[in-house]
Amino acid sequence: MTFKKYFYTLFWFLLISAPIVAQQKNNADQMTKRAKSYVFQQKDKIGKMDKTLNLKLTKMYASDRTIKIVYTKRNTDYASLFPEMTEGKFKTEAQENRYVARTYCIWRVATDALASQSLSSIVRGDVYTWLVDVVGPEGGEPLYSFDFKTQAVRNAIMLCGGKMPTDFKAYLSKTLVERALQSLLKDVYLPHDSAGFCNVLLKNQKLSVEMLTTHRCYPLLKENGGEAARTAWLGSFMRLSKSKRYFNDLCDIIKVRQVAVEIKLRDINNRADSTMFMIYPQEILDYAKKPVVSETQIEAYLIGKLGGKKQEAEKRGWFISQYGPNRTTLTAAVAPSKSNKVYEVVEEMPSYPGGKPAIAAYIAKTVKYPGPCLDKKIEGRVVCRFTVTRDGSVKDIVVAKSVDPLLDKEAVRVISLMPKWIPGRHNGARVDAKYTLPVTFRLTQSAEDN
Repeated sequence: MTFKKYFYTLFWFLLISAPIVAQQKNNADQMTKRAKSYVFQQKDKIGKMDKTLNLKLTKMYASDRTIKIVYTKRNTDYASLFPEMTEGKFKTEAQENRYVARTYCIWRVATDALASQSLSSIVRGDVYTWLVDVVGPEGGEPLYSFDFKTQAVRNAIMLCGGKMPTDFKAYLSKTLVERALQSLLKDVYLPHDSAGFCNVLLKNQKLSVEMLTTHRCYPLLKENGGEAARTAWLGSFMRLSKSKRYFNDLCDIIKVRQVAVEIKLRDINNRADSTMFMIYPQEILDYAKKPVVSETQIEAYLIGKLGGKKQEAEKRGWFISQYGPNRTTLTAAVAPSKSNKVYEVVEEMPSYPGGKPAIAAYIAKTVKYPGPCLDKKIEGRVVCRFTVTRDGSVKDIVVAKSVDPLLDKEAVRVISLMPKWIPGRHNGARVDAKYTLPVTFRLTQSAEDN
């Protein structure tokens, strides 16, 4: 009886599930056909130069749940594609190129999806992946690669309110603002010695923040639905955001993306005891209409609510408490930042007085082409990385991309003699920050004659 029971159970399971499996296979086959149809529609673009990316579309084909694209780059050098929009926002020009290329591909697919029924059904109904390689003129290993899924395309359409802009630069601007928003959300901190944010995580348009505080301050921050904690976060976030020229765009993205903040308040003496507060998108937008508060006002508000004192300037970004276990000092990193930290990316990157034209003029005036390199007709672009200190000095110069030892040495010499820069800023303070600068050595007729 037992065998028959299991046999009949298996029989009915297969009988019921067979049509479902067949339907799923049929749906997958339909999606693959639609993907191949979309790729076929793009055949006229194969072998042509894309003027926006300055890349040539070499290959494009579809397989099961994947669309593969290969672009060919004219050379292996990198140059900023939209310097007026991206300057200071990326560590290197290579990183900027990769970001712009990925953003462009998503924009292109989203635009096509709104105009093509076959592609629209793929974006709406299945998980497809676009795999993109950018190779050099000789082919071989990719210079860089990236991928994105249908969810990224749907997010792009949602970001633009269901209608993609015809100008790519308009869409790129929106994504850069969204990128800045993510950075700002993570940079919020409390200027108080007994409370601080840590373990910041942004996922699915929700910012999760852990707020550590002392045993004495815990009930004060918890009362009235976390009024003090919520007000301090909102005030600090708006202080950072309202100084940005794209503040209105930030608010638009918060509204469209429905960005919410989840604050988990914890007592450092009893981590198991925690309270959760939510700050919803409309609350952030309503607070944005109020006058901006200064850091001094936030300090005064917290001291009025919690007592204690403001955080000392040299310990900014650290939460120091004398109320840890066994009466020992407990130090918890909130936004790890020490006075000797060198930042890779900051809110305001270092800049040379007069901008890029002034840099080019200085290099042209100062550089001395090494004689042996002139004789051998060696030219190229030496890429250097260095630190711009908080007082504007240049130090720690290294060659990130070499051409020739003599040209490398001359590039380092030229940079070491530069006048003081305008230092980078982060959270309103001047900081040490990394900067990448290419020095191009190009032979001219006059140089060869000399």
